[in-house]
Amino acid sequence: MNKSIKSLITVVLLAALFVWLHQSNYAFLRGWQANGDETEAVPVYNGDYRLIFEENFDESPLNPAIWNDQYLASWTPDPESARAVYEVEDGNLNLIINEDTPPWNPEFDGTVRTSSVMTGNRTGLHEFKQGLEVRNYIEPFMGFITQYGVFEIRAKMMNSLGNMCAWWLVGIQDTPEQDVEVDVFENALNFGKVITASLYAHRDPLVREQHFIYAVGAADLSNEFHLYTFEWTPEGFVFYFDDEEIGTFQAEVVYPMISILSAYEGRENWWVGPFDPAAPYPKVFQIDYMKVWKKVPEESEQVDKLKIVSQDEATFTLAAGQYAIEHGQLVGFPSYVTLRYNDGTDTQQWVKWEELTPAILEKMEKPGTFKLEGEIIGVPEAVLGNRKATIQVVVD
Repeated sequence: MNKSIKSLITVVLLAALFVWLHQSNYAFLRGWQANGDETEAVPVYNGDYRLIFEENFDESPLNPAIWNDQYLASWTPDPESARAVYEVEDGNLNLIINEDTPPWNPEFDGTVRTSSVMTGNRTGLHEFKQGLEVRNYIEPFMGFITQYGVFEIRAKMMNSLGNMCAWWLVGIQDTPEQDVEVDVFENALNFGKVITASLYAHRDPLVREQHFIYAVGAADLSNEFHLYTFEWTPEGFVFYFDDEEIGTFQAEVVYPMISILSAYEGRENWWVGPFDPAAPYPKVFQIDYMKVWKKVPEESEQVDKLKIVSQDEATFTLAAGQYAIEHGQLVGFPSYVTLRYNDGTDTQQWVKWEELTPAILEKMEKPGTFKLEGEIIGVPEAVLGNRKATIQVVVD
C-alpha cells in the first residue's frame, strides 16, 4: 500500500473517531447514562461540577415528562390560547410568535402574546397581578426542578420592536411563600444592546427586589447565539454573559424552582415600548440547549459510578382536622424529595405521594404521628431501585 493511500486511510479513521467521540460525549452528557448492565449511572463532570440536566432540543415534540407548553394556564379563560407555538429544528427550540397568535390572557395581560415552555406547572403558579382568579385547575406537574446549581442556555433573541425574550425561574409554590421570581434576562430590541435581569420577592419574606442592566458592547443579541449562565448558591446568584461575570443578586432562596423559556409580543401599551407592525412574521426566539450542573463539595470526590446514598425526610405538621386537599394532595405538602449521591451532590425530585385513603384522613383528625410514602419521579429505576420518598406527618 503506498504512502498516500495510508495517509488517506489514517485521515478517514481519525475523522470517524472524532465523530464517534463527539457523539459519545453528547450521549454521556446525559448524567444518567447507564452502563451496559443498566445497574449504574455514569456521571459527567465539568471541572468541579456534575451535569444533572441536559436538553439539546433534538426531538420533536418536546418530552412531556419534562416540558409543559401551556403558559400559566390556570389564569387564562382559554387554556389553548396559552399553548406555545414552537418547532424543533436543526438542534434548536424555536419559540414562535405568529401574526395570528392570540393574546394569552386579554383580561389581565392585554394584547400580550406568548409562546412559552415550562419545566413545571400547577394551579395558581405565579400570581402575576392582583385580582387574578383561577380559571383552570391543573394537575401538578414538575418535569425538572432543582435548588442551587449552575444553569446555562445558548440562545438568539428576536429582532423586532415590541417583542421580548425571557429566561426566568419561579418557586414551586408548595406554600405561598415559595414564590420568588428570577429573571435571568428579559431582552428586547426596544432596550438596546443590554441584558436586563431582575429578582422579585413576591411573597417570599427572605428576599428583596433587585435589578441590574449590563451593556453587551459589540455583541448582537438578535442575530448571534450567545451564552447566558448563572450560578445559584445559598448566598444568591451570579450571572455571566459569554462566560464573563455581569451581575449578582444576594438572596436566600431555600426551595426548588422551575425554568420558563418565553417569547413575548405586546402590540398596544406594553411596558417594553413601541411595537413595529411592519416587522415580518414569524418572530422567533431560538434556544440551542439548556444545561444544569451541581457543584461537587470540596470534601467530596468525583466518582466513576453514581449511587444514591441517602435522602432527606421531611416533616409535615398540621392541627387535628385542619387540612385542605387539592388534586388528591394535601395543600402545603412538600412536592419533592432531596436525594444525595456518593459524590456529595444532591438533586431535588418530584414525588407522587400515595393516595389519601379514608384511613389516612381519619389519622389526620386526631393527634398522633404517622408516615406517608411516595413515588420518586425522574430517576431511572436502575439507579433508584426500590427507594421511596417518605414524610412524617405530625398531627397536633
